[in-house]
Amino acid sequence: MNGTRNWCTLVDVHPEDQAAGSVDILRLTLQGELTGDELEHIAQKAGRKTYAMVSSHSAGHSLASELVESHDGHEEIIKVYLKGRSGDKMIHEKNINQLKSEVQYIQEARNCLQKLREDISSKLDRNLGDSLHRQEIQVVLEKPNGFSQSPTALYSSPPEVDTCINEDVESLRKTVQDLLARLQEAEQQHQSDRVAFEVTLSRYQKEAEQSNVALQREEDRVEEKEAEVRELQRRLLGMETEHQALLAKVREGEVALEELRSNNADCQAEREKAATLEKEVAGLREKIHHLDDMLKSQQRKVRQMIEQLQNSKAVIQSKDATIQELKEKIAYLEAENLEMHDRMEHLIEKQISHGNFSTQARAKTENPGSIRISKPPSPKPMPVIRVVET
Repeated sequence: MNGTRNWCTLVDVHPEDQAAGSVDILRLTLQGELTGDELEHIAQKAGRKTYAMVSSHSAGHSLASELVESHDGHEEIIKVYLKGRSGDKMIHEKNINQLKSEVQYIQEARNCLQKLREDISSKLDRNLGDSLHRQEIQVVLEKPNGFSQSPTALYSSPPEVDTCINEDVESLRKTVQDLLARLQEAEQQHQSDRVAFEVTLSRYQKEAEQSNVALQREEDRVEEKEAEVRELQRRLLGMETEHQALLAKVREGEVALEELRSNNADCQAEREKAATLEKEVAGLREKIHHLDDMLKSQQRKVRQMIEQLQNSKAVIQSKDATIQELKEKIAYLEAENLEMHDRMEHLIEKQISHGNFSTQARAKTENPGSIRISKPPSPKPMPVIRVVET
């Protein structure tokens, strides 16, 4: 922004090698003690100028001021360092308070200039007869931030210069107020976008945590079922061994029974023994039949457990795919958040440095493009394998 008027000039310079966290320098130039000819020449050109220029400073400097002399020796330069990149809300408030104090100081300076103009007019009215003699008027301007008083200014102010002073002071005040309003709007927009991104990110993080908890539960359940399957298989092997042993005993009993029948057909004792053996054989057959039923039941349970285990594995794979999708969304949102953060910082710097840009460009800057989050394709569900008993 470059607005040149009679008494104030506001210049914004952006060096090409300016860092992202640089500190802006506001340089206010005040006239020192000049001769009569120099004062007349300055009055014809509308005298005093105020320069605002941007200089590269590290972001670690705090808000400070500096008093230096210009090259020609007729100007006092007050350098006020304003931090251009906000890293904290308190620093923002501090900078805004500093700008408000600068505006208040400019208003006080305007009042002092008005009083000075009145004094000059009254003294010039009393000394109109002596045109070669100029009265010396000492104006003491107190500078903010604990600086010492500025040197006295010796000059006469014609009426047209007074009008220029009022216009330029009012223009500078309006410019500062406009910059403050735009800065606050940009901060509010950035804060709202940041809150929205944080809410979305926290929601996806909660979903990822819930998915991790559910996955852990499914894994524990699968481990328990695998342990049950191993126990059932162990019992099944024991039952098969016992079944083989019982079959061997049945065969031995049948052989012994046949021998008893053939050898001791007439012996009652042998008949009783044979009856006892037949009862034992019948009991053993019932046990074998019962064991066969139990074996079939255990086989059905094992098949069901295997089917449930396969279904649990399919669910775990689906949960893994969902977690991977959520992680990709979180990474994408974090990248978008960083991009939006950089864009808002660039917007704040651009709005502070450019004060008289068009309304259309401002609307484009204040309304960044909408964020489109493309949902990655969900993985295909795993096929469910069922064991059919034949």
